[in-house]
Amino acid sequence: MISIVIPVYNVSKYLRTCLDSVINQTYKDLEIICINDGSTDDSLEILKEYTYKDSRIIIIDKKNSGVSAARNDGIDKARGEYLFCMDSDDYIDNDFIEVFYNNAKTNNSDLVVLSTFWNLDKRVNKEYHSALPTWSMFIKKSILDNYKYLRYPLNIHPGEDGIFSHELLMYVKNISFEYNTNYHYVKRAGQSTENTAENIKKLVLNIRKYLELLEEFYTKYNFWESKSLSFAKYIEGEVFLAFRTKNFITDDERKIFDIIKNTLNKTVNNINKEDYNKYFSKEFIVFIESDTIKKYYSKVKYKYNYIRFTIFNKDVSIRYKENRYKYYKNDNS
Repeated sequence: MISIVIPVYNVSKYLRTCLDSVINQTYKDLEIICINDGSTDDSLEILKEYTYKDSRIIIIDKKNSGVSAARNDGIDKARGEYLFCMDSDDYIDNDFIEVFYNNAKTNNSDLVVLSTFWNLDKRVNKEYHSALPTWSMFIKKSILDNYKYLRYPLNIHPGEDGIFSHELLMYVKNISFEYNTNYHYVKRAGQSTENTAENIKKLVLNIRKYLELLEEFYTKYNFWESKSLSFAKYIEGEVFLAFRTKNFITDDERKIFDIIKNTLNKTVNNINKEDYNKYFSKEFIVFIESDTIKKYYSKVKYKYNYIRFTIFNKDVSIRYKENRYKYYKNDNS
């Protein structure tokens, strides 16, 4: 049996499409755990409607506690050999679970990673790993049973899947990749990830939390010496990417630079400088080697910023190149 975990919160417009894609899977031995996270729309009624259509659907109804708590409830409830978490406003191809199950069995995999887009197969190899989105991971449930502290971090969103996946990847031995089926990610107005991208103050706080949580994890489970390269790759792919692409005011950009550098300095102590060119981008190497944001932008000079707006009910994003050094060239640091 395979467990599919679906947190549900005010998605009545999308929920039927999601559930239809799951109950119509070619692989039939499923339990479908839907966690109603305090929805105030018709989502719970839709879930109850679908329990009459399909006895494999299990509803957990609870007060709103956030997507991480909902997923964790589903993980704890799940009894399947493998587990897959998806979002309730997305949907999957009809053969999705069958393709993943066959891949896992053929390759004796602890984790199968969906790599049809975003180049997720570049984020994991024998030398290091960074982070993966929730919907890309088909996980052998015994790992989550054996290490019960591998759960989604509470009170963090977005970015909770990056923390969870980074920690999970410490414990998986056999990983395979899948390219022959599709997860359909539905981008909609009002999603938390979009709101947070605009809410720079919250992003500054979240980046601090991400790194604090992972530092605590690395310390508690003694991963600094053996996995610092992975931590550095997480920083490059997650928080440094935000530093490079979000429209921060200078005060917030300085804060983020200092937050990242504080953790990064601990990781590079365990990485040979001669290997930088092998593992890191040129911009990230400059970041590693710059003591101040002024020194960084004196070498990099530019970053890409984005103007985002809605026109004719469509989200539009325009990227432009901005000279950031001009904001810092008169710093005395």
